[in-house]
Amino acid sequence: MDIFSYVDEVVNYYEKIQQRYLGIAEELTQMLEEIIVKNSEYTLTVTSRVKEVDSVREKLIRNSYYRLHSSKEEIIANVQDIIGLRIECKFTEDERYVYSLIEKLFYRTDDQIYFFNEDYPKIRLKLSDRQPLKQKNGFDIYKIDGRYEDKGGDNELRINFEVQIKSMINMFWGDIEHKIIYKNPSYFMVEQQVVESMASIRENLSLVDRQLHKLYKRYKREDTSKLHYRKENIEAILSKLIHDTFARKMKNELGFVVQFKDTCDSIVDYIFVVNNAAQMEDYGRVMMDTFFITGNITKQEISFRESITLEREFNTGDAFVDTVGVTIQRLINVDFNWHLFFIILFELERGSNVDDLETFLRYYKGRLTANAELSRLEEVYSEEEAQKIKTDLMSEMGYVFRRNADITLLYAEGVKALTKALKKTVNNIVKDRPDWNKEKSIYFLYLNNSVNLD
Repeated sequence: MDIFSYVDEVVNYYEKIQQRYLGIAEELTQMLEEIIVKNSEYTLTVTSRVKEVDSVREKLIRNSYYRLHSSKEEIIANVQDIIGLRIECKFTEDERYVYSLIEKLFYRTDDQIYFFNEDYPKIRLKLSDRQPLKQKNGFDIYKIDGRYEDKGGDNELRINFEVQIKSMINMFWGDIEHKIIYKNPSYFMVEQQVVESMASIRENLSLVDRQLHKLYKRYKREDTSKLHYRKENIEAILSKLIHDTFARKMKNELGFVVQFKDTCDSIVDYIFVVNNAAQMEDYGRVMMDTFFITGNITKQEISFRESITLEREFNTGDAFVDTVGVTIQRLINVDFNWHLFFIILFELERGSNVDDLETFLRYYKGRLTANAELSRLEEVYSEEEAQKIKTDLMSEMGYVFRRNADITLLYAEGVKALTKALKKTVNNIVKDRPDWNKEKSIYFLYLNNSVNLD
């Protein structure tokens, strides 16, 4: 058949250039080690492979690449995973950490799709997709499309590759599934018993992963980061203390308890920041103060049914703070999640409600601007112009908050979503260098459309 003749022609071409792919795979491995492994808190390993000739032949036929492209060069160039890289970590929970680290380190972009590290512009990762991806078997996987770009010399070189992030357990599971299901040459129907057995194996492996992770965190990771984990433990203890204190009161008055762990985590983070807790001595001080306050709260009458009032009109002169403050004032007595958040916050703080709200919102604004790279505006604008753009962007962020008006905006994931949108917008402004007074509405629209709370 002509199909197989053409596939043979493509495969013969691949055999001739395979050595070049091996060299690029090695270069990509070294770059990922420099960018990611050296900046990781945990021990990571990067491995790579280049598809064998027979695997390429099988993939071309199975996916009909010969129908999608007009030349053998295009066909090979568009096979995404001819080069495959894997970042290996110890535990499944670490996979999310590794992906977050990648997002942090690959922060430059020309198109908001592919991102790169400014020190290694040849390697570009598609971070616009939501991760992890859902596999056909129903399990999650961190799988990132990548592009190697070499613009040096006469001929520009662009080669696709794929990066996976996998824990030990997921590597082991992947090998089992690959050999039993995908590489089994015999035809058979997957019976329910097989499906159940595979699911049971996966469940048991996940249990082993969680147990090993607990042991490892306790006895190993403390060696390299004792202070960090001791602080995390204190924060977790205080969050649980606050949660249990208010949960008991809620159960007694309302007869039920809603889920509000994220609220407690967010408030604990605020408490430590606003009390300037940096050293362990500070953490100890804040912890003892919180123990004392929650002890007094257990003795007090708290009503979850009464409206929350502010002692005076909320007006600070800061556009962002005022817009968010008025939005919260509107929500705290019509939505129970908002109501509960600020009952807890106001009970734990010692000032008036309006003063406590202002302090919290100034902290919240700081959280949003801390990692948004607003200082980059000064690379292309004068100090006065850059400050005007920062002020306008934060004013618009207040309206973004008002339009979304979701309690998750106050949680870590919500702050991350808003910060990411602000950072993307700043990158576009730096790249485009617009006449701000004339074109700022375009970037406000982009900022609004970039917020993803899903």
